Amino acid sequence: MTRLFAAPRTYMPAALAVRPVRVLLLVAGLACALVAGGAQPARKEAAVKPSGGTVLTPAQLKDCLAQKERLRTQTDDALKDKASIEADQTEIARIGATLAEQLPTLDRTSADAVGAYNGKLAERDKLIDTYQAKVTAYNLKAEGVRTTKDSYEKACENRRYDERDLNDLKRKK
Repeated sequence: MTRLFAAPRTYMPAALAVRPVRVLLLVAGLACALVAGGAQPARKEAAVKPSGGTVLTPAQLKDCLAQKERLRTQTDDALKDKASIEADQTEIARIGATLAEQLPTLDRTSADAVGAYNGKLAERDKLIDTYQAKVTAYNLKAEGVRTTKDSYEKACENRRYDERDLNDLKRKK
């Protein structure tokens, strides 16, 4: 008997006709990979997003630049003081070593020799007093630098800004 209504012939590759389940799994896997691949950059952006959240306004950017410059100036000043303190410390140690070498050979029967030695000790004590005053002042400056740095990090660091705003501020200077 002949069929009156024959099914239309469609072209189907042999691999697809034999294994339709594998093809469906392959398509589902590719779809999942595309969806996961598209979602992954969004997660990276969220991880990189700064804690500050919003973009700095031009006024905030100007304040941040001024604060950064102030921090740099304070740090440079504190480092100069630190170098001076280290030089004083070296000088005090050198004088102390010299006095320690002179003590065994000191003529204790001569009032002039003992007076000269005591005068050198008094000069060293004055150097120590100025050294201690410089250390105290340096510690206050270091605390000020830490405070400024903490303030800068909290308000400005890792915050986004518009490059055009930065360029405008640089041009105005």
